[in-house]
Amino acid sequence: LKAHGVTSALLSLGGNVSALGSKPDGTAWTVAIENPDGGAYLGTVQITNQCVVTSGGYQRYFEQDGVRYWHILDPETGKPARSGMRSVTIVSADDTLADALSTALFVMGEEQALDFWRNGGYDFDLVLVTEDGRVVITAGLADRFEEVKDSGYTYETVS
Repeated sequence: LKAHGVTSALLSLGGNVSALGSKPDGTAWTVAIENPDGGAYLGTVQITNQCVVTSGGYQRYFEQDGVRYWHILDPETGKPARSGMRSVTIVSADDTLADALSTALFVMGEEQALDFWRNGGYDFDLVLVTEDGRVVITAGLADRFEEVKDSGYTYETVS
């Protein structure tokens, strides 16, 4: 798009949304983060020249004998990752990094994902949706994230 002179665009490719520049009026793009339980979204994040990539076990799965099996596998067991996460959303200027991290941090689970973020080796922020009903937002998104009231989740910001 840049090579063809496009300065403002929003691309949505399933769980990957990428923004080129800002909206034509100069304001940031608003991207919703899906609620893994269905229904309304969990919140929105404002982005400019960034992407929002989500991985979770709530869209691609099957159920057998009352057990849900999703497509994100733990490489140590070869089974669906059971890390306590419902979804992991990465916000970054690097869409390839965001795509890789959303899956890897889902497998890692909350504590290791936050430790990885705190390490500062990569430039990204994240939104974690946990199985125990929390939405964990990193400090870099605090002023750009808007939660949905009455979502059934509790929201917390970490630094």
